[in-house]
Amino acid sequence: MSFVPIDFPREVLEIASNGERGWRRMVKDAADLEKYWRGKNGSGNVYFTAYGYNETQAPKHHRVDYNTPKIHHFVMDFDCKDFKNKGADVAFEVPQEEVRKLHRFLMKKNTLHFIWFSGGGFHVWVPLDETLEPKSGSELSRIKHSGRVLISGWEKEIGQLNCNDPTVAFDTSGMIRIPNSYNAKRGTWCIPLTSEDILTLSFDDLMERGMNPHSGYIALGENKTKMKVIENKFSQNYNLQPVDLPTVAFDDIHILPCLSQAAMGGGNPPHRARYHFASYLADRLRFFFPAWRVSDEEKESHIKSIVEICKSQQWVDYSYDRTEEQVRSIVMTGYSHATCATLITEGFCVGKCKYFDNTGGI
Repeated sequence: MSFVPIDFPREVLEIASNGERGWRRMVKDAADLEKYWRGKNGSGNVYFTAYGYNETQAPKHHRVDYNTPKIHHFVMDFDCKDFKNKGADVAFEVPQEEVRKLHRFLMKKNTLHFIWFSGGGFHVWVPLDETLEPKSGSELSRIKHSGRVLISGWEKEIGQLNCNDPTVAFDTSGMIRIPNSYNAKRGTWCIPLTSEDILTLSFDDLMERGMNPHSGYIALGENKTKMKVIENKFSQNYNLQPVDLPTVAFDDIHILPCLSQAAMGGGNPPHRARYHFASYLADRLRFFFPAWRVSDEEKESHIKSIVEICKSQQWVDYSYDRTEEQVRSIVMTGYSHATCATLITEGFCVGKCKYFDNTGGI
């Protein structure tokens, strides 16, 4: 029995010890995953999607449909960065103390959770008391937003969890290190922790413990988490926590944190993330003027620039022809980029950044 249900199909990815990135691929069952993992574990970094899925993408069906996850749990990823201060590097003791604080809180509530030392930080897996199986992107968006509200509620009780990457929990297309696998970058194993380990071991102790592979999992607490899925997705009471993520820019164009997290850095972003990313770039390139105010020559230049930016993201299924077609439609039609309300509704908002609700300017 696994610590959470391991559903299929799901996707896997390897990043070699030299940093070379492999291709995402789909595994169809436990035997397929075991074969993939055992063949690479110990020589590189192996990851899988945090969820399995109900559907695959037509017409070839060799990729999963990220809008159809089977959500039994969520994962919180604590790293040595302050995600509410531009992602600034912090000492290991900072995320460690936050994980200890979260662990004490969950134990006091007798909430079931599992914690792994990942080699450089911590992964906290939290099972839910019911399985959520969205049938549409809008339904999935409500689940994602509800998850952020849940975690924000915890922070109100125990204080800010600045080192918790706000993009990981309930991310249905992102990857997480496979528990008990090898961290080739750190030269250590991802290992499960007892309550005593969490509260007493230093970084050096954890690294020494991680020199040898571990198996299995360690249950902490007993009761699965209840999460109410918010139905009124257009409510103005967003209950967002402040974030101050690193600024990503192309030339003079600053990318909104939600869009940089959703569409940049490889992987396989969903269509709506790519659409919002491209329409925002188009708006910025024409300085928010209506499309009819921009010459055809300028539009062609904007199309070329946006396509090149998209290409540079190394999306798994990037296609120049399809991207150029979609970008051309966006630029020529003059679609405006999404509002904060839309990005929240669709589950892309990562918190109240300086651009939220027009504060701080764009």
